[in-house]
Amino acid sequence: MLKRRTSVTTGTVAEHCEVTYETVKNWIRQDKLPAYETPGGHHRILITEFSEFLERYGMPVYQDPSAQKPRVLVVDDDEILTSTMADYFTKVAGYECTAASDGYEAGVKIVGFAPDLVILDLTMPNMNGFEVCEKIKSDKETNHILVLAITGHPEDGNTDSIVATGADEVLVKPFKMSVLQEIVEKLFSKKKTRRRTAR
Repeated sequence: MLKRRTSVTTGTVAEHCEVTYETVKNWIRQDKLPAYETPGGHHRILITEFSEFLERYGMPVYQDPSAQKPRVLVVDDDEILTSTMADYFTKVAGYECTAASDGYEAGVKIVGFAPDLVILDLTMPNMNGFEVCEKIKSDKETNHILVLAITGHPEDGNTDSIVATGADEVLVKPFKMSVLQEIVEKLFSKKKTRRRTAR
């Protein structure tokens, strides 16, 4: 599961308050904003302290991104499977989850629901999983979305083809829900690591 943070950096404070890094340092020096120092000499501000600071000075509330539930969209024309996965991720994993029965509905849900990850069946009527994956990964507005493809026909070369299309991982049916959850959490963990590296 994604862990909730307890503190924020001076950079996060500066970005949220729309001020310079030096202004935040001055707030800390003037004891307006309580902070502690890491062994590496960097300041950190507890989210509870930051929230009180914002309220005291009439600034917008800070919404911690790590406290938000990951959003998962399940796309499969097998209603029983989509219902099972949606219930599992909602009740057991604690995610926000919704489902779509085909590629066209998935397109609508991607815009409205804004998922962090799409679990995508490759074989569907109308628009198949390959087309959906390609649309997600080729659009700069959605290419950040993780795609976990699922297929019941790996012998057809589907796994290599969907990875080439941009899928982040492939899982072969049938599978245990616990295995699916493990893969999903690994994908979220890798995404967080890439974000930290890019900063």
